[in-house]
Amino acid sequence: MNTPSPEKDPLEALHGLRQPAPADFTRRVMNALPPEPELPLHISLRRLWPERGRWFLPAFAGAAAMLLLSTLLVLHPPHEPSNRVTVHFEIHAPDAQRVELVGTFTGWQTGQMQLTGPDASGHWTTDVKLPSGRHEYSFLVNGQQWVTDPRADVRRDDGFGRENAVLEF
Repeated sequence: MNTPSPEKDPLEALHGLRQPAPADFTRRVMNALPPEPELPLHISLRRLWPERGRWFLPAFAGAAAMLLLSTLLVLHPPHEPSNRVTVHFEIHAPDAQRVELVGTFTGWQTGQMQLTGPDASGHWTTDVKLPSGRHEYSFLVNGQQWVTDPRADVRRDDGFGRENAVLEF
């Protein structure tokens, strides 16, 4: 009595014959491909343009985006950072012709913050929005005389023989 032998799957028989591809196989195949044809410039540029009848979709999307952006800017304009504090500066200088506020917040540059005044009692004033932190300042009277704020609670030697008023908040 002969029993039929189980048939082998042909794929299994091939599996044992597998050989790894040579290391440079991919490079050789890619080098064997014909070069990509070089298209004239007008055809290359035409590929960037949407097909006939489909140009309105990108144009509509761009117009809608611009409308949305401009509406948002009108309804919600950019605002100052919320960490700014309004500080009132005042000095009594009844004979002064001009009083400036100069400090770390102006880079110690003159001509940027002029006080208004004098009022009837000889006071010069201004309100400035400053970011929270530490600030040093002084008044410049008539472009020549540096005056430390007499109302300042904290002062620091400026290294030039004078003192700067110090604010910290």
